[in-house]
Amino acid sequence: MVGDLVDLDRYPIADITCPEALAIVREGRQRLATDGVFTMPGFLHPAGLAAMEEEIDRLCRDGFRRLDHRNAFPTGMGEKTRVSLVCAGLDQMPCESPSQRLFMWDALTRFVSEVLERRPYYRNADAIASCMVSEYACGDELGWHFDTNDGAVTLMLRKAGSGGAFEYIPDIRHRPDLASIIDDLTAGRSSRVRELDVMAGTLTIFNGGRALHRVAPVLRAPSRRMLTLSYETEPGQGFSDEIHMRYFGRRQPLTPVPSRRNAAG
Repeated sequence: MVGDLVDLDRYPIADITCPEALAIVREGRQRLATDGVFTMPGFLHPAGLAAMEEEIDRLCRDGFRRLDHRNAFPTGMGEKTRVSLVCAGLDQMPCESPSQRLFMWDALTRFVSEVLERRPYYRNADAIASCMVSEYACGDELGWHFDTNDGAVTLMLRKAGSGGAFEYIPDIRHRPDLASIIDDLTAGRSSRVRELDVMAGTLTIFNGGRALHRVAPVLRAPSRRMLTLSYETEPGQGFSDEIHMRYFGRRQPLTPVPSRRNAAG
């Protein structure tokens, strides 16, 4: 149980059939349909957030720094975008760490499944990248890109002192004028960009497969810290060696991650 982390009075999602939980699910579906993003402020209560901070400090110190550029747009649209951040993976988290306990909580998997209307739904089984911490220090950023699929689940652990805003343009991936939208964006003249301002302890579900988005450069300490949880429609799914090398600098986990029961959502 994660009652020492999650504010279950505000978000009683442990029982997805209760009226209060069903109301949150309905709100989430509506927000995703209209805005492409659903936020749950105060998902972690203050004591839960504090419990994560010690673990996250260590993970960020021991994380892998990625610094490069990538092809983030469809072929022929835009230029390479910059990626600069530190990442730490599931294999660096103790089995009973707050981050891993939250990820392994079956009720959260079921809740995300209901909000996204994907049944069954499973935790990603990757021993490194399924549950990961990312840190953006001064000058770091995650340039404009589309996700490979919708339904990104993130938990804000700490806002940057300045900069580091999450910016996005919702539901544009399949628009016929996508090329001109990207041209306007890279030229600095786009009026479509929205900014999502969330506080530490906020859980976010985001339709990143259809929305162009980025983490803007961090301008001032403290660093920006996020936890990303990955889910799949098929059991046993993981990430490629290319992803492992780019974000973690290794193909194999540092230590074996014990097999965990993965209840379908």
